[in-house]
Order: sequence, then structure tokens, then C-alpha cells
Amino acid sequence: MKAKFTILLIPVILLIFISNSHSNLSSPLPVIKFDDLNYDFGIVKQGENLEHVFKFTNSGKGTLIINSVQPSCGCTGVVMNEKKEFAEGKTGEIKITFNTQGRQGLNTKTVSVNTNDPEYPVITLTFKCSVED
Repeated sequence: MKAKFTILLIPVILLIFISNSHSNLSSPLPVIKFDDLNYDFGIVKQGENLEHVFKFTNSGKGTLIINSVQPSCGCTGVVMNEKKEFAEGKTGEIKITFNTQGRQGLNTKTVSVNTNDPEYPVITLTFKCSVED
């Protein structure tokens, strides 16, 4: 009796697992796509205030949510509009600023973008410049 119950239980468990897996795969997912992940300001004069806009699109089917945007250090500013949710096909921008005062030589900085994109939950944006007198 116990063996028959076990034999009947295995297909039921497999059916539940397969149906749950299928429903997870078929749910609409967000996909964040940036126009560029890296930007080079080139050679700049010390004291210049630099800025660049990283543009992105939600190319997925689900709503994209930007959870947070964090620069790697205090010398980098990040500006993003109030909007944090982007429907399918919608675009957004993340503007970074960098004050070159006192930052002689090659500078490479990053900004981490935390999203609900299941494939890329954290994307790193990078910019660099060479600061001269």
C-alpha cells in the first residue's frame, strides 16, 4: 500500500514542479539596456565640472524598477529624475557629475545601478578622464 502511494505521489509532485516552473518562466520580466556602459571624457583641465548622461531602455515585458543608484565615491554625483518605474519600451536617464578639482592624473569612477532585472540586478557604469593642470 505504501509503495503504491509513493508511486502515485511522484508524478503529482513532478506535475506541480513543472507547472510552477512554467509559470515563473512565462511571467513578464524587465530587461534594462544601456546605450553605453562606459564613457571617456578624455583629457580635461583641473577644476572642470564634468557631466555625462547614461541613457537606458526597458526592453523587457515587465515593469523595470530602479531600486538605487550609488556612486563609488563622494566625488561623483548622480542625478536621476523622480521616476523609478519604467514600463515596457520606456526610457530613462542617469546623469553623473564629476568635479576634477584636486584630482590630477587618470581618474576612473563607477556608479552601481540596482534594478529588478533578474539577469542583471546590478549594472556598473564607468567613466574616466585624465586631469591636467
